Amino acid sequence: MSNRIHLKGPYTHDEADAGEAGIYPGMLLKVASDGDVEIHDTEGGRAEALFATEDSLQGNTVATVYTVDNPVMLILPGLGCVVNALIAAGEDIAIGDWLCSNGDGCLRALGSLDSEGIDVFCIAVAMEACDLTASGAVNTLAAVRIVGLG
Repeated sequence: MSNRIHLKGPYTHDEADAGEAGIYPGMLLKVASDGDVEIHDTEGGRAEALFATEDSLQGNTVATVYTVDNPVMLILPGLGCVVNALIAAGEDIAIGDWLCSNGDGCLRALGSLDSEGIDVFCIAVAMEACDLTASGAVNTLAAVRIVGLG
């Protein structure tokens, strides 16, 4: 596993305060009405390509959680950029699978989303296989290529 969220490609760096606890590097985030960032919570919903990244200037790693009201280091990857994103526990993702929001800051395979009749928005394509179906599996960072914005 890489010790970085950004892997390759163009991106913009930003930062904003954490509007809630439990934000980990690699999570898909959204901007709240007060300008803070929160975990993206709409399963399969539209999402800006906005991911928490490690705060290496403070000596923090991809395993360091952000606490509420503290600055979160952000990456806004451009189309085609490759990042390590958190994949939801329980997912079995193959290279090339389309990925969308799991509604908890993680990504999941489009095919595993039970959302008949809703417009599902995909934000990335898996660049590495990730089988998290085993008992005791946890959310795991895996390389994805950004394909959608909006």
